[in-house]
Amino acid sequence: MTCVPRFDVLCGYVVYCRTRRYLYRGCLWLVAVGLTSLLALAEPTVNYRVTIGAAGDSEAGIEMTIRGLDTRATVDVALPAWTPGSYEILNHAKYLFDLTARRADGQPLVLRRLDKQTWRVNCAGQSTLVLRYRLLCERQSVDSNWLGEGYGQLAGAATFLYVTDGRRWPATLSFSLPKDWQVATPLAKGAENSYVAGSYDALIDAPLAVGKLTRLDFSVRNTPIAVVLTRPVKDPTGLQKTITTIVETYADLMGGLPFKQYMFQYLPFEDTDDDEERLEGLEHADGTLINYAPETLLDNPRAKNVLVVTAHELFHAWNVKRLRPREFADYTLDRELYTPQLWFAEGVTEYYAWRGLRRAGLISANDFDEAVRAALTYLANNPTTKQVSLAEASVATWLTGTSSFEDIPLDYYRKGFIVGLLLDIELRARTDNARGLDDLMRRLWQDFPPDGPGYRPADLVAAANDLSGTDMSDFFQRFVEGVDELPLETTLSRAGLAMLVEPLTELDFGFELEETPAGLEIAEIDPDSPAGESELEEGDLVRTIAGKPVRREADVEAILATLRPNTPVKVTVLREKRSITVTVIPEVITTLDVAVGPVPNPTPAQKSIRVALRGE
Repeated sequence: MTCVPRFDVLCGYVVYCRTRRYLYRGCLWLVAVGLTSLLALAEPTVNYRVTIGAAGDSEAGIEMTIRGLDTRATVDVALPAWTPGSYEILNHAKYLFDLTARRADGQPLVLRRLDKQTWRVNCAGQSTLVLRYRLLCERQSVDSNWLGEGYGQLAGAATFLYVTDGRRWPATLSFSLPKDWQVATPLAKGAENSYVAGSYDALIDAPLAVGKLTRLDFSVRNTPIAVVLTRPVKDPTGLQKTITTIVETYADLMGGLPFKQYMFQYLPFEDTDDDEERLEGLEHADGTLINYAPETLLDNPRAKNVLVVTAHELFHAWNVKRLRPREFADYTLDRELYTPQLWFAEGVTEYYAWRGLRRAGLISANDFDEAVRAALTYLANNPTTKQVSLAEASVATWLTGTSSFEDIPLDYYRKGFIVGLLLDIELRARTDNARGLDDLMRRLWQDFPPDGPGYRPADLVAAANDLSGTDMSDFFQRFVEGVDELPLETTLSRAGLAMLVEPLTELDFGFELEETPAGLEIAEIDPDSPAGESELEEGDLVRTIAGKPVRREADVEAILATLRPNTPVKVTVLREKRSITVTVIPEVITTLDVAVGPVPNPTPAQKSIRVALRGE
């Protein structure tokens, strides 16, 4: 609690002095002391101004003004090495240039770099500092900065310098933008078109969209909800209804909404010219930024992938942003932040994305089964599941980052999804379906409030033990901390679900193809594949395989399905206007395919758990 001196009380204290003169002087002295105390208690403030000169500019100018500094000789400022929620060292400072520091009167100050992302300003007791720099905004990702012709997105951690010992200082934010551009952010409005944040951490925990934007504004449970878009969608009423249903579902599950307002920002990827679906989202305390493609995707308010990403990011408003691992209670920005709990933060959130959508009636029971099947198929074909634990994968994610899930040794999203499902079933089976993962989430929400220290791995075990009335430490030790084989068939059977695993054999050349105006081009060759050991080269245009003409990837797949293993195949390609024929023996690849579905004639116990998980 912050205490502010009351001057009337302080002056009243010297009423007992003998003379009015002494009383007068005493009051002046105490007023001076009170003012000094107020100045000591008042924290410095930081004002940021973002300038984007014209639509299409790839650079933004940032002005950072620090006021109310004490008499320190130097000030250290830094740019975060990563964006909270994206567990990857991105080195945002590599996009920052032309950094200068000046006094309030415009006189330059000495500035020197301490490391890759930190600078020291010799401020010589100045109470006000003005720093200016420019940012290159060319990486369109939810954790970085990007500016286009009609809109742009700014990630706070990639944009705003901070005083290394001043992350708690309040901040304001204003903009100078091209004509007809707007700002969308869940930050509170301040004076003169500015926005305010109670701290640097609050500032960077708010997505920033700029440009020619359109928005839907409505309320759910008397809480303002905003949907920000770059163009009107075909069915705004349907989109509003869908989002309202998702918000209501999680509010029912968790006992209310944790935010006073929330903003969904949907900004399309600009660099896509095909119909392949791409989605990427990042959670914030009071909003989310979701990049997507193709641009028409949001015209269908029930597009399944949009539903899943939206639900996932929204559930993070509870799980991660407020209910968080202990390591996240006081996190660092200059280096990695390690926790063994990302499987719970992300994997269980993914489980609740699908559970929530099923509970909301926005997907079918078969859709839920398909999500389980896809995750199980990934695990069945990934040998690292027997080598890397979920806890270790959570820590090791910093080795590769999350920009590409294909680079993660073990995807704790998908395995965390399955372990979350198994934990839910285990809790229900041990309590005759009286308790489940929903109860565990609510218990943790109650025991570890947002302003608390956060939970530890042992706290999850303790809560599960208490809810089930049994010792569940073995479950966590074997399947979270350890690499024991998951009891999939047994546990799924308790929920009235059956699993069938079948091997699938197919032939593969070892190259990636891309359909171009010139023809079917070999875009990439695996050096350890049959194609890599042949005379084929990247850039070759495939004309025939086994004497049959090919024009599309589907043609190649159809031909491969007719070939016998270990049989040489002639592949004719066009290279620099020359026809070349190469003999290749496709390799045999065996994968495991997993099917999941309800068992016929379930027992009453099986059916009750199955209905609780996926409906009927």
